[in-house]
Amino acid sequence: MAEENKQWSGRTDGTSWMQRSLIAMLRVVDVRVFYAIMALVVPFYMVFNRKGYQAMRGYFSHRGDHGLRLVWHIYRNHYVFGQIVIDRFAVYAGKKFTFIEEGNDLIKKHSERDEGFVMLSSHVGNYELTGCTFDASKKRVNALVYAGESEAIMESRKKILAKHNIGLILVGNDMSHIFQMNTAIDNGEIISMHADRLFGSQKCITCRFMGEDAGFPAGPYAFAAQKGTPVYAVFYMKQSTKVYHLYVRPIVCEEDGNIRKRMNSMAQSYVKVLEEMVNAYPYQWFNYFDFWQKHE
Repeated sequence: MAEENKQWSGRTDGTSWMQRSLIAMLRVVDVRVFYAIMALVVPFYMVFNRKGYQAMRGYFSHRGDHGLRLVWHIYRNHYVFGQIVIDRFAVYAGKKFTFIEEGNDLIKKHSERDEGFVMLSSHVGNYELTGCTFDASKKRVNALVYAGESEAIMESRKKILAKHNIGLILVGNDMSHIFQMNTAIDNGEIISMHADRLFGSQKCITCRFMGEDAGFPAGPYAFAAQKGTPVYAVFYMKQSTKVYHLYVRPIVCEEDGNIRKRMNSMAQSYVKVLEEMVNAYPYQWFNYFDFWQKHE
């Protein structure tokens, strides 16, 4: 990553003090109280965060929305995003959620083998919940996370993940995370990472997404293709106040061909699954920048 992504900072809003205070309050206050507050705050956020508003305007325009319907859907997206963020902090505070699993047996069976594998997700739903639901007792998980997050977020993540044999690989500008990823896969462990956001000059793979070409980071697919490791798409989608639906899908890769052909095959397969998920949960798409911008 030679440059910092100017479209997205990667950092959760709020100071460490605010985030710690929220965690403390969620230990004693029901999440629905904060949901109600969020419903009132969202309109102001839509007005003052024009970049996020315009990004969601473009997203819902791709879905064919316009007029007042478009504005309503942008509001619902922001509101659901607020709920997702509150749920994340609720987990840090020790709150529990119920999970409906679909396809998770694939990962459970693969965890019995010596071979490592890759889990890919995107900024949809609440992938942060992996840390409180995934059983890594038989195979360690190494989650790639942005190195610039706040101290409160990092401390909370480490505390939750340590209980589930999940470690963090910090993604910075020095590329040291690549060596850690190689070591983990060579040791038969699991790599967990996002596969939907570009950073600066990072190479991309162009895929057809929601009717128009979009750039997806080549890194996750190049890594999996080079290591010859299986790949699964994993999504945690919010179903109701305290219920999430976990989806696991195998990602298809052409057996023949060179690395570039295999990584392109993988990317196309993943994006197809991602599009299906976004169509099923249209308000849980949380990429607040111009996702369909032109990439060289």
